[in-house]
Amino acid sequence: MSSSAATPAKSRPLSFMERLDPLVSFYQPSESEPSSSGPRLIIIAGWTNARDVHVAKYIVKYQALYPASQILLLKSTMKHIIRPSLIGPSMKHAASVVRATFPSSASQTPTSSSPQLLIHMFSNGGSSSIANLYEQYAALAGPSNDKRLPPHVTIFDSCPGVYSIPHAVAFVSVSLSSFQQLIAAPILYLWAAVWSAAIALGILPDSLSDWGKTHNAGGNTNEARRVYIYSPSDALIDYKAVEAHAAEAHTKGFSVMLEKYESSAHVAHLRKDEGRYWEIVRKVMEGP
Repeated sequence: MSSSAATPAKSRPLSFMERLDPLVSFYQPSESEPSSSGPRLIIIAGWTNARDVHVAKYIVKYQALYPASQILLLKSTMKHIIRPSLIGPSMKHAASVVRATFPSSASQTPTSSSPQLLIHMFSNGGSSSIANLYEQYAALAGPSNDKRLPPHVTIFDSCPGVYSIPHAVAFVSVSLSSFQQLIAAPILYLWAAVWSAAIALGILPDSLSDWGKTHNAGGNTNEARRVYIYSPSDALIDYKAVEAHAAEAHTKGFSVMLEKYESSAHVAHLRKDEGRYWEIVRKVMEGP
């Protein structure tokens, strides 16, 4: 599963990665030994329907920062958000990569030093992928294996969110023009209201809430620290929900940092202030 770093072609910006599954791709650098200052594995869990060219910007930067690190990309699609039972089988491939990367996976305790696993998730799509990765990783554990992911740090970019009618409409309207949004608004609000009622009645699962809960659950206690990157200007994720999730995590003993951008859009904090963004990554990776 090895590949070498190269400038990707514009038509295939992730061509340097090996595709393990429609939702999972893997990059392994030519260097055989990980750098002492960088993680052994970086997991990037992209937002729903993210274009390869946009995700590649983060991957290429990580290659520059940590050239000896392996990179595992987890994708998300609208189909999988609507039918979450489809996510788990794909994340089994990802879990196998993590197990192979960290073969000595007996019970471990996170420390304040730099862990060898960095998780960077975006929006609820990324949250869904990581929530399912927890489950699949635990399912692959042998009798002497720790069911928790290896010691790691986590970056929450524009997540996790909770279900609300306005945010649901904004989510499904992302690819529509302003005119199309105006025409479709009555239908979309009706659909979102019906979906909300189905969740309240227990007909449909509250997947966003369920995924969010897994990040603060006991099965994630190998996390050394985390940072939330978010903004009140985000039209898809309520910033108060992010802050509430962070507050709950702190109460449960997680090491939490909050990085609030004042005027950046959904998963667009990097574009707002790239220097600050990568300094946040450095701080959470290196620790106090």
